[in-house]
Amino acid sequence: MDDMKKNIAWNTCGSVFYCVCQWLITILVVWLDSYGAAGDLSLAMTTSSSFSAIALFSMRNFQVSDVTEEYSAGQYVSSRILTCGAAVISCLAVSLLSGNTPYEVLCIGAFMVIRVAEAVVDVLHGINQKYMRYDLIGKSYMIRGIFTVVSFCAGMALVGNLMVTLMIMAGLNLLTAILYDWRNTGKLEGFSICLKDRKILNLLTACVPIVVFSFLLSLENLIPKTILKEQYGRDQLGIYSSMASPTLVVQVFASVAFNPFLPAFSLAYQQGELKRFRNMFHKSLVVLAAMCLVVTLGAVLFGKVGLKILFGPDILEHYGLFLPIVWCTILTALIWILSSLVVALRRIQWLLIGMIGDFLVCVLAAEPVVGIYEKNGVSILQIGAYAVYIIYLIAVCEISTRKEKTDKEGKNR
Repeated sequence: MDDMKKNIAWNTCGSVFYCVCQWLITILVVWLDSYGAAGDLSLAMTTSSSFSAIALFSMRNFQVSDVTEEYSAGQYVSSRILTCGAAVISCLAVSLLSGNTPYEVLCIGAFMVIRVAEAVVDVLHGINQKYMRYDLIGKSYMIRGIFTVVSFCAGMALVGNLMVTLMIMAGLNLLTAILYDWRNTGKLEGFSICLKDRKILNLLTACVPIVVFSFLLSLENLIPKTILKEQYGRDQLGIYSSMASPTLVVQVFASVAFNPFLPAFSLAYQQGELKRFRNMFHKSLVVLAAMCLVVTLGAVLFGKVGLKILFGPDILEHYGLFLPIVWCTILTALIWILSSLVVALRRIQWLLIGMIGDFLVCVLAAEPVVGIYEKNGVSILQIGAYAVYIIYLIAVCEISTRKEKTDKEGKNR
């Protein structure tokens, strides 16, 4: 139990620290430049995040729940190199074809390099997790977080150009991934890169439904923001994004705090201990519900004070955006947690089927909802879509374990 507490502490503190550092630059950009620059940064972060789904290939949950070691460390790392290349090419191509200015494309490209560094580190952290070396994971997050904030402040102060600053940040993040994470992980388990290994194709094929799910979920966040920018301008997007930035810590905290428990869920399922799996699942739902209440209460009590400290009193003119954004963030965290359990159950096809339906509703409703409710329309749209999808994921977990139990009882008879 003590080891698990230490693991959760390293994983959570490191991840949250890195998230806070990335969030901090969304605050600093307003202080050091303007809401217009905040809009450019938001566009770069949101767009690159969508293609980060390709780079990550949503493989971490699959990798961590691979308790039978169906695939080797080298195969996981080799597949990540291929997916990162595909993500960069896709991101730049879409950015060029989407009517963005050359300056915006370069900002997006720079942040995409940061996403590549995150993706490389992610697969290496999956190996670290196998050896219970969460200390390496936590330290990695902290080092990259410090470099992110320091390089952003230095770049904006010395150069005064967001695009150049993001390029400097990208270089430092990638350098850290290679010199710290790659080297330390290699000491734990030797692995070789072989891009022609046929099992890599099998691994990627198995994860395709997960990456499509992640990509569509990211687009559900990007589409209404893009419509907001087109209809009301980048300053309005900058205001919305600045208001949303403090809430991202909640999403990261919930996801990373749960991550160390995922192998236990997977092991229970693989060993046929379905009663244990269901007990852990139901306890998790209770904890998640309590988290939602605590976060909402905290937002109500301290939201205005926090926003005033971060952005000044003028931001309170838009305070009506805050609580819907908080709820949106909470629901996003719940989706990532529940989707990881569906992956552990290897019910990946159902994960995708539900998301396709959810995404289609989002696409059809995005323009009219944003048109009617303006900035709040972004949150209203996502709250409705996410809530329905969460109910769906809970149902998949419940039905899957009940069906497995029924099937096994039938065989025993």
